[in-house]
Amino acid sequence: MANELTKLDQLWIAEKPSNQAAVELALRALGAERRNSATSRADGYVLLYWNGKWIAVSSVFGHMLEMLPPRAYESYQRYHEQSKELGRWDFFGLLPWFPPELLYGAKPERKPDGTLVTQNGQPVESIRLKVIEQLLRKAVEVVNACDTDREGQLIFDEIVIRRLHQDPAAPRFKRVRIVNPDDKEMMVTVQTLEPNGSELWVNLRAAAMAREECDYLLGMNLSMAIQSLIRRARGAPPLGLGRVKVAIAVLVAQRDNQIAAFIPYDAFVPVAQLADRTQLRWFKRLNAEGTPGFNDKGQMTDKVLADRIVADLARGQPGEITKANIEEKSEAPPLPYSMGTLLVDASKKLGLSVSEVQELAQRLYEKHKLITYVGTDCQYLPESMHQRAPEILKSLEFATGAVPGLEKTLEAAVPTYKSPAFNDSKVDEHFAITPTGVDPSGLNDSEAALYGMIVNRYVAQFMGPYTYMSAVLTVQFGQDVFRAMAKKPTRAGWRAVPGYTLDESEGAGASVDVSKFRQGQKIQAVGARLDSKKVGPPSPFDQATLAEAMLNAHLFVRDEDYPSLEKAEEVRKVLRQTEGIGTSRTRASAITDVITMQLLVEAGSGKNRTVHISDVGRQILTLLPPHLTSIAVTAQWELLFSLVAKGQIPAAAVIDQQKQLIRHVVKYMDDNRRTAPQPQ
Repeated sequence: MANELTKLDQLWIAEKPSNQAAVELALRALGAERRNSATSRADGYVLLYWNGKWIAVSSVFGHMLEMLPPRAYESYQRYHEQSKELGRWDFFGLLPWFPPELLYGAKPERKPDGTLVTQNGQPVESIRLKVIEQLLRKAVEVVNACDTDREGQLIFDEIVIRRLHQDPAAPRFKRVRIVNPDDKEMMVTVQTLEPNGSELWVNLRAAAMAREECDYLLGMNLSMAIQSLIRRARGAPPLGLGRVKVAIAVLVAQRDNQIAAFIPYDAFVPVAQLADRTQLRWFKRLNAEGTPGFNDKGQMTDKVLADRIVADLARGQPGEITKANIEEKSEAPPLPYSMGTLLVDASKKLGLSVSEVQELAQRLYEKHKLITYVGTDCQYLPESMHQRAPEILKSLEFATGAVPGLEKTLEAAVPTYKSPAFNDSKVDEHFAITPTGVDPSGLNDSEAALYGMIVNRYVAQFMGPYTYMSAVLTVQFGQDVFRAMAKKPTRAGWRAVPGYTLDESEGAGASVDVSKFRQGQKIQAVGARLDSKKVGPPSPFDQATLAEAMLNAHLFVRDEDYPSLEKAEEVRKVLRQTEGIGTSRTRASAITDVITMQLLVEAGSGKNRTVHISDVGRQILTLLPPHLTSIAVTAQWELLFSLVAKGQIPAAAVIDQQKQLIRHVVKYMDDNRRTAPQPQ
């Protein structure tokens, strides 16, 4: 029907059908009338009439264009033919490979079962893309209603650039920010348009295109180089390498190496008992880290030394109280979920893979409209959202059937309480995931469990802090510091929310009367004993803890891997700035991909399933230059892309830098290929 339209005043293009439906509902709520109800599915869009204007609302299905593989390029084909004539199979004569212009093709049409639609043996271009193109050529005004991150911007802009050969920053292209698909919010949203050519959106597109080109060039060059060095069995999955997948393999290899090299040991903890039965546990020896009898964590590993300390205490060794105080402390509620923290927590609590959690979250957002945008790395909320808190909390009364214990929690919630999560200075283009207040009907058990986690985390923001009295008694015997700690809750606050427990940290549930002690007081123990615990290796990663490690990659930077402590700290800073390895959109799929291509292997089953580096994965890491096997590499590139998105550096400079890196990688692998492990 798109060909038959003689007039189209406005076209809305959403990133997915769920957002298309949300836009249509909002426009109809404002008075628009639907004019193609009987044929809208076949048409590929909804046609509305409103205030004398004809409006079409359609959607793409994510990226409708894809970068073509090397075999689509003449330079690759020419080299391939020459190689066949010469009887060689490696690509090093072609590398580094930088085509003068990147080629794109339309994604193919697929049947409901996922199989390709073909004609004369060739895949058929996406029918929806053809419809979108026809509508774009007819529309007077076009509204980009795709997701508001850099990939969402690229999804729209690339169609305009590569299929229409037009500038998406032209005045006829507008932008709308869809963050909350709630019906009431959408009625306001669809009336708030801005230019698609504003600096924010142009810079986001530049960052997305730079990311796309950099990842493609590195991935293709790296994959061709590796394929030249490693022969795999026929039918083995292809090796599509890239910066994020290499970083994941490095993380897992490091953990597997730690486990293999770890030698279990006993850590000893002398315990001193005072006359009032207060028990003081050994805490540390001053400046002991790495000295004989102590490891680099400061733990006591020498039993002879530990026995000597216990004997000295039992003989009445004098000590001095260095701290004796009690004070009220408080803990703010945990921040609302980002996609990264939700992947980790839900995978652990629900026993699901990270890709399963991501799929559930997408359904809650797109199908059920129960939560706000899920593609976010932010855990903070705009301060303006606090004004809607009474309304959201009231609407969550409909969710009590889906979220056990919620009714009691809502009764205790204080809508006027403003947790630290409401902070404009911490919010970027997205904010944390929150419930929308829509009635949660029709959820399956897994959807309800994930929804409950998100609701409880949001409601916790209105329960106030957890408060407790903290008592600390510290005594120094010689160079050894002993302490007793106690916590007495005074207000449960957010810990009363279902899914959270009372404090289980050191001192919780203990009792210490510090009123009878004072700082500087001399004291002796009346008894002593020795406790010990067996310290084993770190646990292997599972999908949840691997996603957590990606999110908190700065914790896995080792000083010994860098020329100086300053350099190691610089790398940690970069990883903290960029939210670790990967993004909220890519972490789950990246983990799935490295397992599928057999860089990693899984062992065990169910909640006991763990991930390990495979023989192929380990071999590949030995072939790569050291710079590329640093877990900081992907974060350093993400930092550059973020600077492009902020307009602080040009995209071309980042692409040129990536090409320099690729030249170095190819030269390193070419120079070292004669000493590489022989293919198995």
